[in-house]
Amino acid sequence: MSSTARVTAAQLAGLPEMPADKSGVIRRAAAAGWSYIEEPGRGGMRKLYDVAQLPAATRAALAWKQPNVLVAGQDALAAQVQVAAAGRSEGARLALRGGLEARAAQARAQSSLRQAAELPAAAQARMDAKLAIIRAFSLYAKDAGLPTHQARTAFTLAYNAGAIEVPPSVRLVVPSTSDSSIERWQAQVKKGGITALAGAYGNRAGSGLVDTQPALQEFVKAMLVQYPHARATHVMQGLKARFNSSENPLPARAVLPSMRTLERWMHEWRVANAEVLQAIANPDAWKNNYMLALGSKSEGITELNQLWELDSSPADLLLSDGRYSLIGGIDVGTRWPRLIVSRTSKATAVAALVRRMLLDFGVPQRVKTDNGSDYTSHHITRVFSALSDPGREMQELCPPFQPWHKPHIERFFGSFTRSLVELCAGYIGHNVAERSAIEARKSFADRLMKRGEVVELRMTAADLQAFCDNWINDVYMHNPHEGLGGITPFEAAARGCADRRVIDDEHTLDVLLAEAPENGGRRTVGKKGIRLDGTYFIAPELEAWAGREVYVRFDALKHDLGTVYVFGGDEQQFICLAEAPERTGMDRREVASKAKAMQTKRVQDQRRALKAAAKRVGTDQVVDEILRERATAAGKLSSLVPKRGTAHTSPGLEAAASAAAAVTAPRRSTADLAELQAVQDARLRISAEEVPKGTPNELAAQRQARDGGIATPMFESLAQRVDWLLRQANVRELSLEEADCLAQFKRAQPASYRRLTELVAEQAKAEKENAPDRVAGGSGAI
Repeated sequence: MSSTARVTAAQLAGLPEMPADKSGVIRRAAAAGWSYIEEPGRGGMRKLYDVAQLPAATRAALAWKQPNVLVAGQDALAAQVQVAAAGRSEGARLALRGGLEARAAQARAQSSLRQAAELPAAAQARMDAKLAIIRAFSLYAKDAGLPTHQARTAFTLAYNAGAIEVPPSVRLVVPSTSDSSIERWQAQVKKGGITALAGAYGNRAGSGLVDTQPALQEFVKAMLVQYPHARATHVMQGLKARFNSSENPLPARAVLPSMRTLERWMHEWRVANAEVLQAIANPDAWKNNYMLALGSKSEGITELNQLWELDSSPADLLLSDGRYSLIGGIDVGTRWPRLIVSRTSKATAVAALVRRMLLDFGVPQRVKTDNGSDYTSHHITRVFSALSDPGREMQELCPPFQPWHKPHIERFFGSFTRSLVELCAGYIGHNVAERSAIEARKSFADRLMKRGEVVELRMTAADLQAFCDNWINDVYMHNPHEGLGGITPFEAAARGCADRRVIDDEHTLDVLLAEAPENGGRRTVGKKGIRLDGTYFIAPELEAWAGREVYVRFDALKHDLGTVYVFGGDEQQFICLAEAPERTGMDRREVASKAKAMQTKRVQDQRRALKAAAKRVGTDQVVDEILRERATAAGKLSSLVPKRGTAHTSPGLEAAASAAAAVTAPRRSTADLAELQAVQDARLRISAEEVPKGTPNELAAQRQARDGGIATPMFESLAQRVDWLLRQANVRELSLEEADCLAQFKRAQPASYRRLTELVAEQAKAEKENAPDRVAGGSGAI
């Protein structure tokens, strides 16, 4: 065995991806720069080419046909394995190609026979004469026993000498011939049928009746564009109605073509404009047949759960219990699919598919869906948002009306429908092109939400679901996939299962996928609970959410109308499981008692926390701060020095301070002294109120004495006190503390302050009108 396997051009001729003859192989080798060596052979030197540089298909076929040819470094056992595998593959390929070629040849022959019957007499004579010569040559070569090229040369010499017997009509058309002519005629028959022997004689292109009459030509084109499936009879009727009627005579005495001429012109125009016509007649078929697909949507997607594609397709299935759709999903990296049979494609059905894929596959990184309402609903977007990693959205919507952005699930639907649905009992046929081609003319955007025709399957939805699962698990998953490099989806999925992210708690998943009521499940917690479906749902935990908005979902696990899940914090915080007592039998009094106890405890805890915070902040000094701020604003104090701590005092210190002040302080005017005394008196009164002591009656008496003998009532709210102070302001001068209360209320609630002021003014005016000698709102009279 040599270190490098080599073959001759003759051995390569006719193999896959190789020219059919030896000379063609030599020309290709020279053009491609194949390396070779020369060695002596019959008639001179011959070239031996290195097998390793040949195409893979050629090497496989070569190993099958010539097992003794081995690639360098390959042992005999490996070669035998390769030969066996190549043999099976090549045998299947050749059998398939042979069947296709036989059918194509039969179709060409039938087409040629139909066309031959329609040829003019002169063309038929040319065809018959050449066909007779080809048949005579076949008999001559069989009897002579010579190689083909030698037999052709001998035959032409004999024919030209008159030694070959043919009918006189043949010699009249073809008096002499050559071996190249016979070879060319044989190739024409093989490629185009017997009508190719008639030749391309006749009128020049563009010189027919249709081409030379622009008005007729435009009308025929318009008919074919508007009605792509129109026949020549229909177009002819239109021509006669448009151009040959009394109202619309033919322009410039033009002549209508014959029916055969019109048919031929329409056929040639349709062939020349096949792509644009299909784009008009059937956009989906144009997408499949002509749209360029130079890239790959799965490039870089090699891992399980790296990318999912979901889609809903109105499956052409009318089952015994109604009409159903198929909702499918596929993991692109492994081609692992799932199918759900559903009456309609809606969010709940999509959620059921997602649940099954999450449990089987794990959690995906990205999910591609279309822009239909079932995939953009709040229910589905909420599910994908909850599953997404922080700062990264999981769901990716495809552009509207462009399903080729998720080609893998589209192709899977096609494979499922074509491969196995036909095998089910009662299936009529999924290809309804003959009946729906006219409907298919409408764009994908127009047909997105429309159902096509359906076929009948005499089985239930449960039977079909079992069939889908069995076909995926037992057949599809174990077939080698070209997009996976020849391995099966089962093998690809098995490689990635170890590293997948899974959801261990199935109940958690059910809660996540639970359906929400209308309005996205948003509800406000009232005093009686959450109002939903004509009843109230309650739980003790809802007491802390009274008056606030929450999110509600139905209980997907129990499928129970009496229980709902309640979430807060933009659906990221679980609150409780609320129930409707009349539906579940819950003890409403027990819930109310527990809720009140929880509310009391919560309020007490919050009060203690707030008081502790106030103590830490040091609000006991706020009176001094207020007085200093007002004194500064009035220009009475030029600077304020913060206290360094808690001041220590004693009678002796106070006396010494008074003495020092009396010696060092500058003289003040009488007005300044009066104003400072008023500020000091106000500070003492406010400080005394910080920790009021005594019974309510005693406190009221204190306030009355403080306010100059005016009785101050007990107020239930700040607004009541402001209303009372506004009335008092009409009859007396308010104290500094009272004026400060009004000022703070005015800043905090300007609208309420304005309404109270207007109300007090109106009431005061009315009282003055009714009793002019009395003053409203005061105690006593002027």
